[in-house]
Amino acid sequence: MNRRSATAKSRRKIHPADAANAAILARAVRFDVALFLGTGRHARASAPTLGEARIEAMRLVAENPSPFGKRLPLIYGVTAEGRSALVTSN
Repeated sequence: MNRRSATAKSRRKIHPADAANAAILARAVRFDVALFLGTGRHARASAPTLGEARIEAMRLVAENPSPFGKRLPLIYGVTAEGRSALVTSN
């Protein structure tokens, strides 16, 4: 790998939408979990911390097995003002 490509990766600019998403997650007062079960149906849970929300997500998957393979729940951070942002894997 040459020197130019190594420095270009370390200086990668954050996209404004990603920065806004990170700011919302940093101010989140709760985390909502949603698992899609089928047309118009969702299993939902809420937790005060991201770690607890991930535990709730695993619980929802265990309680609602899918015949179509493993479905993963979505976790959203919600601020006191009601703004929400999707928690991504990284």
